[in-house]
Amino acid sequence: MEYNWSDWEDKYNKDQDNRRYHFARFCWKHRNELTPKGKLRTVGSPLTWEKRFEQMEGISLEDYVKERKKERNQKEKKLSHSK
Repeated sequence: MEYNWSDWEDKYNKDQDNRRYHFARFCWKHRNELTPKGKLRTVGSPLTWEKRFEQMEGISLEDYVKERKKERNQKEKKLSHSK
């Protein structure tokens, strides 16, 4: 069996996009709630899910949501033009 790096990389990227999407959904729903570690913090500001998303993903939750909405709108426009 031949190893195809490109196929593996595509699958990995799709998996990461899917993971990020579902993590964003969770964080959006709970964005103003404290993470379990955020409740225990004694130094610094409490850690909300919104801040945790940005910490882990390197993009603010709000910016990620805007990006996804823009992508969805572009896909919808392409579909409506192809009919």
